[in-house]
Amino acid sequence: MRHPSPAQRLGRTANLVIFLGLLYTVLHLLGFLGLLHGYHLPGLVIALGLLGLGYGIRYGSSACLYAAMTVCAGLSLYCGVLVVSAWTPYYMQLLQQEGAFPLPMSRYGVLFLRQVRGRATQKRSG
Repeated sequence: MRHPSPAQRLGRTANLVIFLGLLYTVLHLLGFLGLLHGYHLPGLVIALGLLGLGYGIRYGSSACLYAAMTVCAGLSLYCGVLVVSAWTPYYMQLLQQEGAFPLPMSRYGVLFLRQVRGRATQKRSG
């Protein structure tokens, strides 16, 4: 089994970054046409920047390689945060819809909620 040379690995990395930039650009252009929702101008700027970084890697720029790694890591973290923040267990959704608490409320909890709700109505009216 032959291992790829460093030049081949760098070429594959450049091709991958270019592919991801093209894919991201196409998704944003489809969003501008109204076929997909949630794709806006800042994402298109990132997509075109990623595409440019891929060509920079292809022509031997180590700064482009590190910048592309940073952008891809940031996008991965951003997607992970979106997935985790949008995920709630099914039983929690049922409890939220019913307005119920998972445990019975203590008298101190009831007092605290009354105070919080009282402050909220005072801010709205005042």
